[in-house]
Amino acid sequence: MEGIEAFHAHVKVLHERARELTSACPVLVTLFASEATRLRQEDEASCLRTLCSSIRQQLAWASSSERGARSVHSEADLISSLVGLAVDGIIKTVSTDKQWSALAGRLLRRPTSEERPFGLVLVYIGSGGLPDDAGTVSISRLARKSDRDESEVMEAIRESGYLLISEETFSVLIDRLVADVREGRLRLPISREEVSKLTASGEPNPEAE
Repeated sequence: MEGIEAFHAHVKVLHERARELTSACPVLVTLFASEATRLRQEDEASCLRTLCSSIRQQLAWASSSERGARSVHSEADLISSLVGLAVDGIIKTVSTDKQWSALAGRLLRRPTSEERPFGLVLVYIGSGGLPDDAGTVSISRLARKSDRDESEVMEAIRESGYLLISEETFSVLIDRLVADVREGRLRLPISREEVSKLTASGEPNPEAE
């Protein structure tokens, strides 16, 4: 009898433990789900920070390239001006025709309308949103290549479905998105439309600078 009673007592203990474990399962499921969500949020926040770092590197490289292009352009302008002054001096020295000298002077002077733009590099965000459809574009370089104003180039890019924002606006945007992702208010990918709402007041306008 003692053996049977001991067996029943042991079974009762096991049953009690099983009941405790069963009652703990929902709590464990909730904890696991919460941790999975936290890890996903951290992973997405890390993805945004990596994107920001990559974009900043691209902006730094493009800005450096623009400074180099401006320097070369300035040197070419200086050489052109010196040559023009020398030629103008020679013409005035050897020519007694004042009209010819005046005409030569006008032809050798570079009109201000030919000033070329340099230095405007922006972040673009395409229809795929963040983080997959973002990069940098040198507005000034495209303006020089197409012989158009920077504002025209920007308008053409926007009409093609891209958002354009400055480096400062992009950095503020990423900080906000990282916070929202960590708090569970947003998930990746973040659509272009959502980004547009967040940056509506931060779009660049070179004509206002």
